[in-house]
Amino acid sequence: MVKTFKTIILIGILVFSFSITCMAQEYSNYNELIENGKKIDNSKITLKGEAIGECMNRGKYSWVNISDGSTAMGIWIKDEQARSIKNFGKYGYKGDIVKINGTFNRACTEHGGDMDIHAISVEIIDVGGRVTIPISNSKKVIATILTLITLILAFSYVKFTKSTFK
Repeated sequence: MVKTFKTIILIGILVFSFSITCMAQEYSNYNELIENGKKIDNSKITLKGEAIGECMNRGKYSWVNISDGSTAMGIWIKDEQARSIKNFGKYGYKGDIVKINGTFNRACTEHGGDMDIHAISVEIIDVGGRVTIPISNSKKVIATILTLITLILAFSYVKFTKSTFK
């Protein structure tokens, strides 16, 4: 009876300890992440941001950069996870907004001491795509004025250089 009771208690402790989930700290401001780098080194974190630039394939893994709008962070990601990111931010395009769960490395020994995150999971939160960038009216006016000045100067140059060589 005592042996059965001890076994039930042991099973209960094991089930309880494995059922506790560890919540990773979530970051959307990367400056905060960089400033607290020593404290959170080798910790599991969650990072949200826009995929930017392009995916840089390195065999079974790839580098993907994500941005919070002011700072970018390098993500070391499995190639099949990287393929789920379809749109990368650049001029005229908004990148996919991704949520990365992974391990933060303040100075990754595997990647030459660079700060990076080794992704465990990737989730696409919002799909990006092409965006139209409107041209402001002031830029249109300035372009028109500069075009007119250029045409006047070109016409004057041609007129005065032809008259001096006659």
